Amino acid sequence: MKLTPKAWLQWLAPLVLLIALIFAFRDQLPFLGQAFSTLLEADPLPLVAGAFTAVSSLVAMAEVMRLLMNSGNTLRVSTKDTVAITIASNAWSTTIPGGPAFSAWLTYRVQRSWGATLGLCGWFLVVSSIISTMWLVLIGIAAVLFLGADLSLPTLFSSLVASIVLMTVVYWVTTHPEKLRAWAASWPQCIRRNAIKVIDQLATVRMTPQAFLGASTHSLLNRLFDVATLYFSVWAVTGSAPGLTAGTSHTTVMGVALGYVMAKLAGSAQITPGGVGTVEALTAGALVASGMTLVDATAATLVYRLISFIFISAVGWIVFLFAYARKGFMLGRQEHAPFD
Repeated sequence: MKLTPKAWLQWLAPLVLLIALIFAFRDQLPFLGQAFSTLLEADPLPLVAGAFTAVSSLVAMAEVMRLLMNSGNTLRVSTKDTVAITIASNAWSTTIPGGPAFSAWLTYRVQRSWGATLGLCGWFLVVSSIISTMWLVLIGIAAVLFLGADLSLPTLFSSLVASIVLMTVVYWVTTHPEKLRAWAASWPQCIRRNAIKVIDQLATVRMTPQAFLGASTHSLLNRLFDVATLYFSVWAVTGSAPGLTAGTSHTTVMGVALGYVMAKLAGSAQITPGGVGTVEALTAGALVASGMTLVDATAATLVYRLISFIFISAVGWIVFLFAYARKGFMLGRQEHAPFD
């Protein structure tokens, strides 16, 4: 996979435009200067706690990978391996054009180097994405029900139902290989041979209820640790921990949850590197709507992004350079793993 100069230009152009607009209208945006001043006065202890939860979020996601990948009959992957690729691929996802696709490619290449089959790699990608999406949707539903957030409940519920249906289909696929083989028998020969290989690979996946519960629990922890990073960011700026009820110019726990959901929704668009600009605007807006002042909300959002984006991405690139770059896992390097 390669990144062309045109791709980099298209990726960076919105960010350059955003910076230019902020500079041009700096006199009309005095709250930004005040926010930076507030940021410099942030409480250091919640900042340290936020850095810890940000790292813990990725470690939890790595444990999801370990549990799902070890559902194969012969593969046994260590926590060290999954933590390294999770942190490195996250850096790819947030900082290069088409990051999520390239991140998935890097993860796939590393998993194949462990000995994972194509079917197991695909199964992990689908199942981990479904579980993670389900938890984000449930956090969004909680924000609506307990905070009155301006999110569409029908859309959230339909996303939840779709995730459950897709998970059921994936489970059925892994437990009924004979029916899939019979179905694939009618396909053209050029497709049938490879399709049957993937079906046979999926048939080797055996995930116990305990392993599925463990993966789901760690996927939830991945989300909750990420929410906690925003929570500690708000705490660092305001000087007090958000509770169940909002005080003057303060938000609540559910207000933080709403800000987190908005950050994830904005970040998924990836219009600029790491969603810079859109993530900050929507997250700060959600925190303001839940009771914070614009200055404090902006400062808290900046703290959150410095930890969860800048700090975590920097760590990820260091891990990539030491763990994978020297092994040839580079953009532009053409590698083809054996199909089986």
